[in-house]
Amino acid sequence: MNVSNQNKPLIPWFIFIGLALIWGSSFILMKRALESFSYSQVGALRVSIAAIFMIIIGFKQFKYFRKKDLIPLLIVGFLGNAIPYVLFPLAVNHLDSGVVGIINSLVPLFTVLIGGWFFGQKAGKTQWQGVAVGLLGAALLILPMNSILHGAFEIEGDLAYGLYGVLATMMYGTSVNTLKMQLPHLKALTVTTLSLASAAPFTIAYSLSSGFFDVFSTDPNAWTNFGYICILGILGSALAVIFFNRLIQMTSALFSSSVTYAIPVVAIIWGIWDGEQIIWNHLVGLVVIITGIYLINKK
Repeated sequence: MNVSNQNKPLIPWFIFIGLALIWGSSFILMKRALESFSYSQVGALRVSIAAIFMIIIGFKQFKYFRKKDLIPLLIVGFLGNAIPYVLFPLAVNHLDSGVVGIINSLVPLFTVLIGGWFFGQKAGKTQWQGVAVGLLGAALLILPMNSILHGAFEIEGDLAYGLYGVLATMMYGTSVNTLKMQLPHLKALTVTTLSLASAAPFTIAYSLSSGFFDVFSTDPNAWTNFGYICILGILGSALAVIFFNRLIQMTSALFSSSVTYAIPVVAIIWGIWDGEQIIWNHLVGLVVIITGIYLINKK
């Protein structure tokens, strides 16, 4: 029996865990970056840095570009990267990061809905149950359950800004289905390079005209926080998106998008490191999230 063939089913799970670690760390990096830069600067710079990095390491991928792939690549570039990278910092600027984490967990739900509405994809009853359980787990993990149990519930910030996060998750769901259904013939490196390059002219132009250079002369922490944006762009966008695109091609759009359930787990670990208190609902939420992921992928 070939040992390498035995290990192949584990590869998607290794990628899954790696993505959860990278993207789960993005919230604290985003919050640090917002200490010096505006939400639109954070998003535009993140895409610009990721695109420049990918063009450098993947410039040979441009030879695989075909005119018929232009629209799908634009969808992935803007709906899967550029616009959500602006919308989520906007939400973080006005909402508790835990609330944004819950909103981010809507991606698998919209992947199912958009896949069914526009791409002819069907999800079984068990998958729907997994989506519901996963969302419940995200809520248990992040919401202030002790306050709720004592009859008090208050979330700081303007909840109306949560709609921007919801819109971003809808865009992610569209991008995931587009990649799976319309770009399966392209390698993950090719899709990542070409899609980010399609958005780069717009994000670079905005970044240069946004006045972000002035921040370095007025904010002593600007270089440090700019470094966080670089990490978001290179590791959280460029490299992670390569692996995410590969994960979609290896498995399913729904399995890939369910990585959003594991992101809050990593955020909790960062919270402990940052001196935040872990309470019972965090542990319960972790177990429920794992159960949801299991149901989503149960045949």
